[in-house]
Amino acid sequence: MPALFLFFCILCGVTMLIAATDLFSQRGMSVTVQTESGEEFGLYKDSHALIIGNGAYPVENGWNPLPGAVKDVKEVAEILERHGFKVTLKIDVTKTEFNEAFSEFIYDFGKDPDNRLLFYYAGHGYTTKAATGEDLGYLVMLDTPSPENAAKFDLYSVDMVKFVSDSKKIHAKHVLFMFDSCFSGTVLNLRNRVTPSHITDRIKNPVRQFITAGRADEPVPDRSEFKKAFLNILEGRVEEPTPDGYLTGVELGDYLYRTVPKFSRGQHPQHGKIHDQQLNTGDFVFVLSQNDQNGSEDNGIELNTIATLDITSTPAGAKVYVDGNWIGTTPLRSYQFDTGIRLEKQVNVGLELSGYKSRVKRITLKGGQQVPWDVHLEKIERKPIQPKPSVPETPPEKGPSISEEKLLISRNTLQTIVGNDGAEMVLIPAGEFEMGHNGTAITKPVHTVYVDAFYIDKYEVTVRQYNQFVRATGHPPLPDSVSKYSPTDQHPVVLVTWDDAMAYAKWTGKRLPTEAEWEKAARGGLAGKRHAWGDAALDGTQCNFADKSLNEVWEKERKPEDNWADKSIDDGYTHAAPVGSYPPNGYGLYDMGGNVAEWCFDAYDENFYANSPRRNPIADILIRDGENNIVAINKLRVLRGGSWYYSQGTVWIASRLGIDPKNAASSQGFRCAKSVDP
Repeated sequence: MPALFLFFCILCGVTMLIAATDLFSQRGMSVTVQTESGEEFGLYKDSHALIIGNGAYPVENGWNPLPGAVKDVKEVAEILERHGFKVTLKIDVTKTEFNEAFSEFIYDFGKDPDNRLLFYYAGHGYTTKAATGEDLGYLVMLDTPSPENAAKFDLYSVDMVKFVSDSKKIHAKHVLFMFDSCFSGTVLNLRNRVTPSHITDRIKNPVRQFITAGRADEPVPDRSEFKKAFLNILEGRVEEPTPDGYLTGVELGDYLYRTVPKFSRGQHPQHGKIHDQQLNTGDFVFVLSQNDQNGSEDNGIELNTIATLDITSTPAGAKVYVDGNWIGTTPLRSYQFDTGIRLEKQVNVGLELSGYKSRVKRITLKGGQQVPWDVHLEKIERKPIQPKPSVPETPPEKGPSISEEKLLISRNTLQTIVGNDGAEMVLIPAGEFEMGHNGTAITKPVHTVYVDAFYIDKYEVTVRQYNQFVRATGHPPLPDSVSKYSPTDQHPVVLVTWDDAMAYAKWTGKRLPTEAEWEKAARGGLAGKRHAWGDAALDGTQCNFADKSLNEVWEKERKPEDNWADKSIDDGYTHAAPVGSYPPNGYGLYDMGGNVAEWCFDAYDENFYANSPRRNPIADILIRDGENNIVAINKLRVLRGGSWYYSQGTVWIASRLGIDPKNAASSQGFRCAKSVDP
């Protein structure tokens, strides 16, 4: 009996080894295809993929970090390896590192005509206009500065012309470029409505194909539906458009174009071939898993790869995040994960509930197993808030003007109105104030500014108010990922561009505040103070910034050198807080420091303060020379106030940023202003 049992164990081990070998049988082997008429021919001798993901963009360069892009490319690399590709994976690269990786890739693997090459990129993209009016697309590397500095932007970004030029140097038969980023480039010949066809011998012709996740004016969310749709069809999770066991480049491009907008509104993938008759008649081919190239039966045994996760919390109702993505609320029962052929998967699971400390745990899931996690959430004990005096602090020697002193209003007698969106607005009196700070180049010199009286929203625009605007106007809705950062209707709206904020303001009969108006309102009547509450150091009770709770999440998700969160202070929230969660300033305005950074009307000009008009200054989007001739258009807009994502140094009143108006970040929102009717 023991001998028989031993023989059975050895037999099972051999069977599992054969099954595992079969799973990887495509790797490194040649690819043969069959036409609809039954003709069979060899297509590829070998397959190689270069995959690059950029996510840890420095905030000071003006690009929003994309941690999801790094996770996406790792998943793409794993699945492409299962489909026979030898993968080179690069994470968070500079322009120099990119050039080295790309040059080595085409030099090492692009010489053989019988190879197929795939290039996949996830990260920021950008589009500018050439002098001829054509669109020029760029990939943004980690050291790419803001497009405001045109010369350095060109130097440290990757021009799409490079791909077209280099693709002609490659001898490999089929080359496919996939960009999970948004930009436009007429040089790529991107188009849609190309009808896929069955495999023919014409497919053997050379081809250079391009697929992008969206057009130039469409921001790509950090949670990529483009990647998900690509892997779903490659892995056979969805029905094949042309049921022949093959997925061509044209078929893939058409599928992504039709599918992605269903899940990510306002995002329309583009696809096409190079402008070259010698390189645009063939088609890239993936052999799907259900098509057995060797005609042999599958004798492998089936293994249970599904793991389930059960999460409960006290109290219930906590939002559950897995690897940064919101999946539901507690109690969460039997949530399934596919652990893959390795039968093991590690995930970061986080719980977040307003008023309680967030919890994060790294959990190992194994196929066929159920993993429970019961969590007791710890309530945040806030420090008592000392009441503020109804009059401003005694100003320093260079205080506000007499006109402003006389018009300062006690918080108990603030003059307010209600806007068309139901938002309460506070009157900010006319008068002079000292704008700026002499601490940094972009905040100096301190200069005297007179601002006419105006109204400004008491709170940041909320998710509820913005959704009301969407329903009334048909404006593109907020992405699903908003719920991760602003989970309730009373949280500030995030992931909105400057154009979105302008559209909302116009709908309400308001406008965005100018940079001068915003700073005057933020100061709350205090002169020369660092924060809206004075010069007191941050202690967790005044505002929401990158604090201890965010640090705990980042330690699991980011490189240590990228983590600027303060480990010593707990402000009570990992991401955004509901509006009004912290004390108001001297004008009765909430969250003028931290929570979400706020769009202003002005263009961003780092030298504007040196030449600012004294009365109601607004930085123009037109850039002029000494003779007042228009020489360029300023593409950046002002962002003020710091946020839950920013460190202590950015929540001071004078801090200012210049951001692309098409940028929609999880840490950016806005509030509206309104002029006082004469």
